Amino acid sequence: MRTVIPFVLLSIFISANASSADDAVTTLTPYKCHIETANGANIALFEWDKALVIQEQSALLAEYVPTISDERLMVKRVVECIAEDKVFKDVLVRELDAQRTY
Repeated sequence: MRTVIPFVLLSIFISANASSADDAVTTLTPYKCHIETANGANIALFEWDKALVIQEQSALLAEYVPTISDERLMVKRVVECIAEDKVFKDVLVRELDAQRTY
């Protein structure tokens, strides 16, 4: 009985460390956001953890972000954030996105 308890505790410790190691590895997904700035509509590119997209998107307001026009502009409004491979709803922003160089 005495040897079983340390074995059980060791097993619990090892499995807890393995799961926390899995949590430490996050995969970032590329996103693009249609934003409104003082200079008008623009697109900003980001890489976020899928689980944190809403929080990351919310944090953009009033922040200076790099845009596809090679400017750092303050975000006045976040219109839409989508995965890199998706298409924006706004036709003009779609055209702006199509013109960018990757």
